[in-house]
Amino acid sequence: MTAVPMKALIAGVFLLANAWHISAGHEQQQQRHLQCWHCSSDTIGAEDFCDVTFQEDNIPTELIKERNINLLRSCNSTINSDHERPVCRKTVEENNGKIITKRFCYYTNKSDPVELCNVTSPEKNVRRIFCEDCLTDRCNGAPGLVAIMTAILMIPILGLIPQLSI
Repeated sequence: MTAVPMKALIAGVFLLANAWHISAGHEQQQQRHLQCWHCSSDTIGAEDFCDVTFQEDNIPTELIKERNINLLRSCNSTINSDHERPVCRKTVEENNGKIITKRFCYYTNKSDPVELCNVTSPEKNVRRIFCEDCLTDRCNGAPGLVAIMTAILMIPILGLIPQLSI
């Protein structure tokens, strides 16, 4: 064998090995599903932990076990589309004067930006106050990005208050 075909053979083996590794990694990723909190503040007993601020410490674990309720859901679509992706969604909506916070799995188009949640309209007679999609496990239990950014922006302002009152 000459040097050029041997190099081509070695390169081909490495390319095939790399392609197999990428394919195997993709299959492992497909088998692992996004974990999202699944609850509504409108459910009796859930208002203590599933309100606007998620309070994991307030989840009544004994009651959850007794009733065999799973607040963490694995988002696995039965469609298996190449065009959709699971997201964890948190919404705060006003329905007939009552504020309801919901957390759940949702499926969006892969091409849609995560921020699209704020643009879409809820059902009739429902006013959406807040909506956020996120892509990491249990992320819909965390405070909203807007709340975090507001807190970060407020810190310098709070530092100025004592100086202004002099």
